[in-house]
Amino acid sequence: INIATSESMGYSPFFTNYGRLPRPMIWDNPTPNEYPGVRAYAQKVKHTIMSAHDSMIAARVKQTKGANKRRRPCPLQKGDLVYLSTKN
Repeated sequence: INIATSESMGYSPFFTNYGRLPRPMIWDNPTPNEYPGVRAYAQKVKHTIMSAHDSMIAARVKQTKGANKRRRPCPLQKGDLVYLSTKN
């Protein structure tokens, strides 16, 4: 079971797929209040997926800004003549 939290999403893959953390490996009788209703569960999963999506977009923006800081302008101009390698 993969319950490690992803840095880019902020959630574990298990939580993203199922909307909850896995139960501990204790085999006692569950209480009736242990399982939420279907509507509440669906809303929780929807919120988790939307939040993970937003976190991935924020991480992509952060990574793009970091990569663009180190970019150099292209020394070529439109109309410049260049040699192309035909190797491979």
